[in-house]
Amino acid sequence: MKIGRHIKEGFIGVIRHSAMSVSAATAVTITLLLVSLFLLLTLNIQQITKNVEESVQIHVKILDSSTTEVIKATQTEITKLAGVKKVTYSDKNAELDRFIAAFGADGKIFEMYRGENNPLRNAYLVDVQKSAALDVLAAKIQTLKGIESVNYGGENTIKLISFMNGIRDVGLILVIILSSLAIFLIANTIKITIQSRFDEISILKTLGATNSFIRAPMVLEGLAIGFLGSLIPVAVTIYGYTSMYKSLGGFLVSELFILRPVYPFVLQISYLLIILGVAVGLVGSFISVTRYLHVKR
Repeated sequence: MKIGRHIKEGFIGVIRHSAMSVSAATAVTITLLLVSLFLLLTLNIQQITKNVEESVQIHVKILDSSTTEVIKATQTEITKLAGVKKVTYSDKNAELDRFIAAFGADGKIFEMYRGENNPLRNAYLVDVQKSAALDVLAAKIQTLKGIESVNYGGENTIKLISFMNGIRDVGLILVIILSSLAIFLIANTIKITIQSRFDEISILKTLGATNSFIRAPMVLEGLAIGFLGSLIPVAVTIYGYTSMYKSLGGFLVSELFILRPVYPFVLQISYLLIILGVAVGLVGSFISVTRYLHVKR
């Protein structure tokens, strides 16, 4: 019965002090909207960076003079190198297929080079681990027997991966800073709400009410404010990201930069926003009301 009364008093408090409740809920809404924006951005950049790193391959051309034994032996040696995840042998026909596919519908013109007219080389497609140094690995492969040339995209590929990692790290730092700022702002707003009820707390203390009796409904009031303040950010997150994903076709700029699928991604962000709103509401109201419970009867 006491729990039921505290819950009832908490919701009555939200309605009774509607102006301050709206102010606190607005602070929750604004800060959680910003948190949501940076989370969506950072986690998508993290996904894009991972896709870029996993798609990086070292393309190794094999000398035409290389025998089958040399090709197999060299493939084994490359596989043993630190940082190499997988090595796939690609013959001339497979290389021509890849070349034609890169030009789309216009690539059909190169079908004339099938068979003996094929000018391309047999090759190895080397998948690397994301922590591997591409330039160092390419230099080691170049020294092996039967290798004509090694291509990994050069410094531009390394710079792209480094740039994406930098953006991801900055985004994570901004999320942490913004989340901390959100906690401070929301707790401060709830503190002001509690301050406006200083006389009410003093009267209850004078009448003999215990600290827990006074604190419980106000803490539940903070929980309700935090929850209500998270509803708009959740709705904006789900609708906004779904609309953006559909309009962009699921990727950013090119198919290399694939966005995170809508579900369960938006639901995970939404749950996090609700938990953050409720947690900050609880903690902020608990700290604020406890401070004013030190009033002497």
